[in-house]
Amino acid sequence: MDERVREKISDDLIALLPFYHKKIFRPQQGVSGMQIAQYRTLGVLLREKKSLSMSELGKQLFISKPYMTVLVDQLIQMGYVERLRDPEDRRIVNISITRKGARHLKQAASHHRDTIRELLDTLGPQDLDDLSSSLSTIRKIIARMD
Repeated sequence: MDERVREKISDDLIALLPFYHKKIFRPQQGVSGMQIAQYRTLGVLLREKKSLSMSELGKQLFISKPYMTVLVDQLIQMGYVERLRDPEDRRIVNISITRKGARHLKQAASHHRDTIRELLDTLGPQDLDDLSSSLSTIRKIIARMD
């Protein structure tokens, strides 16, 4: 593949990030003013459907252990996660999402969907069809990148 094509794809994907932050994850309309890293942490715990060690959680999120500790402490104070001792090795502390955390994450997802729907209301039928088709193709291609 031509290097210019790779560079353009990279630039186009990066250009989408400010859109998400400005239009969808707007702090003034956030469900609770949570940081993106906190949402990502809850999302990983919910997706994994099991508790994870701090090290594993940090590895999946690409977050350093000191910052991971800060994030988890904040989420514990909010009641969204809890620390659990590993039953097989009491030295290991695992992190698990609470019902309150899962409920909050689902509320946030619903809020973000509503925001996206409002944005989509500004588009005409052809733009909606084009966007739908393009996003389906993008998802299929990105799924193969793993």
